[in-house]
Amino acid sequence: MMMTQPPVNWQIAQPREVRQEAGRWLRAARQRQNLTLPMLASASGVPVTTLHRLEREGQGGFDGFLRALHALGLLDDFRSFIHGRLRLAELPTDLSELDRPVRVRRRVRVAKSKEVAP
Repeated sequence: MMMTQPPVNWQIAQPREVRQEAGRWLRAARQRQNLTLPMLASASGVPVTTLHRLEREGQGGFDGFLRALHALGLLDDFRSFIHGRLRLAELPTDLSELDRPVRVRRRVRVAKSKEVAP
């Protein structure tokens, strides 16, 4: 079977832009729920300064971002998105592999031998 190279993945978005958009999404979600930064900080356990950096610059830790999403009730939506992408990533690159039967591995147990008394 011939191995093919994956196609060149042209990326238009830059990490900085995606971080900023994630921050804007976080800010819009917070404002939609009429929460202030201190209120979200109290609910999420993330310091106000960290939330401010996340919203304004997209800078901050991933854990703080996830904790803020959890406090806003958006963590399940984010998880569903990631789960969908994970399922796609786990598909085989060659769809002909889907036709192969799945080989089930079975555990072989060795029977204990009975000793015969003399």
